[in-house]
Amino acid sequence: MKTHTDRLPLSDGASIRVRIERGLTGDAVFHEQNTNNPRGGGRVYWSGEGLYLMFGNELLRMQNSRFEFAETVADAAEKSLAFFVECAESCIRHARDEGIPVSQCYGD
Repeated sequence: MKTHTDRLPLSDGASIRVRIERGLTGDAVFHEQNTNNPRGGGRVYWSGEGLYLMFGNELLRMQNSRFEFAETVADAAEKSLAFFVECAESCIRHARDEGIPVSQCYGD
């Protein structure tokens, strides 16, 4: 099993990928690695077939049917990557609309 997804380009020239951290019980955590946010990004937890956003020690079940379920670790990694790309592109659009650097969207 790979430790990372392939890197994908974002519309502003940055890139994004997911680091895959396998758990002992077959679960996994997917860590966003976005060159626009070098301090680290979001995390998604996969257990059974469910995908959950991680906020500190809290889990929030994904509410979007595109990202709710995954049958395999590879499928969960790709869905996590798609989710993070969608979020990153939203930040890029917001920064362009506001005329601010993208880094400000990530607390820089």
